[in-house]
Amino acid sequence: MTKKVALVLSGGGAKGAFQAGAEAYAREEKGYDWSIIAGVSVGALNGGMLAMEKYARLKELWDTMSNDRVYTGRFNLWAVLRMVFGARSALGNKPLEKLIMGEFDPQLIKKDLRVGAVSLTSGEYKIFKPDHPGFAKAVLASTTMPIIWPPVQMSPPYSEMVDGGVRNVSPLGDVLDDDPDEVIIINCSPDEPNALNKPLKGALDIAMRTIDVMVNEIFVGDMREFVRINHNVKEAEKANVTLHNEKGKEYKYFEHHIIAPEQHLGDSLDFSQETVQRSIRAGRERAKAVLG
Repeated sequence: MTKKVALVLSGGGAKGAFQAGAEAYAREEKGYDWSIIAGVSVGALNGGMLAMEKYARLKELWDTMSNDRVYTGRFNLWAVLRMVFGARSALGNKPLEKLIMGEFDPQLIKKDLRVGAVSLTSGEYKIFKPDHPGFAKAVLASTTMPIIWPPVQMSPPYSEMVDGGVRNVSPLGDVLDDDPDEVIIINCSPDEPNALNKPLKGALDIAMRTIDVMVNEIFVGDMREFVRINHNVKEAEKANVTLHNEKGKEYKYFEHHIIAPEQHLGDSLDFSQETVQRSIRAGRERAKAVLG
């Protein structure tokens, strides 16, 4: 019987290069074959490419990535003034939109894929699967950091859609209901936020650092809860006790590995090749340390 393995990919912007390196090591060196893939933000982009089995193309994308292939504009006084007078974002993401629309074809998706996005209108977190009309737009919505880039307009009732990481940094819950045999979670931030080695220069630096700290805290909280429940289930099994959730469903112990960087990877909007390649190497090294 084929082992059902779920891959969970968090958000992190440019730090998604860490995911690319870690996933490649797990698949190429350890032989992992993903049955289920769930991603938010950059994890939706990486996860979608993996679900289409575009492994070489995903590597090529990261090896040629740059700021101008992702967004337009600069966060400066003019950008601030534009927002004061009604602009919906500081930067534009037309290059990223063109990339996603050109790469994603739901007909090519071979894995059980789900991506998450949040509606600023309803406040709800929505899981999208490849059979949803306009699925590529759902991937774009999931990658859209609010304030930085404008919300994505999808067909009603999904309007003003943004990064799924706003409510669900790691879409772990999106896969657990499918009872996988093993779960691999690749996060883009360390368990604890590292002290910065350079001063914050302006409002964008402050905003991005604030988001990083908030996202890190949400993710760490989610992982602690997952590990705690897993531990309790294992202890209960030893005592021949079965635990249930509030809906009466039996808790299951999940074999799992969490792959996260040990150090801060840098700015979420720094898609320079120096930073990207450093993150890819860190991902491979960390996956090797965790998976063997």
